[in-house]
Amino acid sequence: MKLFPSLLVVALLLGPAASPAPADPAGPFVWGEKTHVADAGWGRMTRLTDGRWLCVNNLYPRPNSVLQLEISADNARTWTPLATVAEAGRNLDNGEVIPLPGGAILLTCRSVVNGRSYHLPVYRSADGGKTWTFLSQVDTSDSPVNGNRPSQGLWEPHFFLLPDGRIAVAYANEKHSVENPAYSQVCSEKVSSDGGKTWGPEVRLAAQIGGGGQRPGMPVVTRMTNGQYIAVYEVVGVGNADVYEKTSRDGVHWPPGIGVPVPGQHAGPCVTSLKDGRLVASSCSNQISYSDDFGATWLRAAPPAWDYGQVYTWPALCQTGPDEIAAMTTRHGVEIRWGRVLPRRPWPAAYSDDFAAGSDSGWARYGGRYAFADGAYLLQNAGATGKALTGSEFWADGTLEADVMLTSAGNAGLLLRVTNADDTGPDAMFGYYIGLDSDGRLFLSRSADDYVPLASVPMAVALNTWLHVKVVAKGSVLRVYAGDAPTPRLVVNDSFFRRGQIGVRAHLCSAEFRHVRYRDASPARPQ
Repeated sequence: MKLFPSLLVVALLLGPAASPAPADPAGPFVWGEKTHVADAGWGRMTRLTDGRWLCVNNLYPRPNSVLQLEISADNARTWTPLATVAEAGRNLDNGEVIPLPGGAILLTCRSVVNGRSYHLPVYRSADGGKTWTFLSQVDTSDSPVNGNRPSQGLWEPHFFLLPDGRIAVAYANEKHSVENPAYSQVCSEKVSSDGGKTWGPEVRLAAQIGGGGQRPGMPVVTRMTNGQYIAVYEVVGVGNADVYEKTSRDGVHWPPGIGVPVPGQHAGPCVTSLKDGRLVASSCSNQISYSDDFGATWLRAAPPAWDYGQVYTWPALCQTGPDEIAAMTTRHGVEIRWGRVLPRRPWPAAYSDDFAAGSDSGWARYGGRYAFADGAYLLQNAGATGKALTGSEFWADGTLEADVMLTSAGNAGLLLRVTNADDTGPDAMFGYYIGLDSDGRLFLSRSADDYVPLASVPMAVALNTWLHVKVVAKGSVLRVYAGDAPTPRLVVNDSFFRRGQIGVRAHLCSAEFRHVRYRDASPARPQ
């Protein structure tokens, strides 16, 4: 069981060659044109104190990989090679740069002699990235892998600044694999109080409690507008390298364990905080997630910035303007896709959708197959499960109703108070499901990555026959009506979920939905 994970997202202005914007996207982003940065790998960029953008990426000449620095003076639209950084006999990768308040720039990376030596060096530039001087080592591990001795590697360092001006680095660390208890890998952190010249003791950012084979890694940390910090990282050994997160009040002290999942994100994550307070996250699943409540709730933005599916693109996210976001990936070299950040959507107190245009604009789909016919939303999920969500994650009390028709055996119905949805399983969400089953039942259940039946009542459910279903939610009390009955068929008192989106779902069957209505009676959203 997980408790409300978090999310992050960033925004940008579309350039003049941007593709047309959909009228009502499911999420706060409209994606446009792409910019090619370099024929290279692993791109990361940052805005310098003089307003220019600096990008570090990887070149792979033989015999060893090197870091390439590029500069842009037109808000990251065009790039010019500036410098390279190399170490004799060592492979450099996973470069990260950070500007310091006085104008100097720090660069870190992983420096590896495969199977023998692992360093996290720090370089400093005082001339805008043209020249670099070695400054320090965040951490080192020079223990060769011999026989059954596990790797003690150091990987993927990430810089961030603390409120008092100190510099922190989060990184993946295998050095504890030879200890008792043994940790296959942890996310570590070190802090410098002197501009990167020296580094303090290791801080444990994320680790499997008690040791074991789970591998938290590739951490990225950002400061949120509430002053706290959020970290995201992959956990190899859990699901499909699922992305997890946790928060810290000061960026140094972190709760124990591996945190909570960010739904829909897998491998190589990134997170950023927009200036309006929203978080944006992505990963090698190449989906965009966003959070309007500092990571307590994650929603999927549809369509994604890229159509790659799950592939190792190592995305990065940066806000480049008041309403602009840059989503950088490594796929066809290092590229940026530009996105426009839309203002928060004001959801009406009386929401309705009749699918009259033959589309589900404003809905986000999670698995399954979808179609439209005669003002009905068709979920064609025989042998599968799919759900679609819309509305505000802050809807709490209200009335949801729709016409529902099963067109094959199984169960289908309405979703209420849903957050943190994913498409990795039939119950991958937090929320309530009010369903009709062709075996002759009306039921209400709860999902929190598992299925919990709450109540059911016998009722005739005929295939290819419309049935009106309504649920009234007030506080912890859920009242379910079906057909023309003036009194509720089910009354359930359950306080597990208090707010979330509405939606429709079909499990192992095909079903149709029409005249979806929601009347919001929630108290004012907390600011």
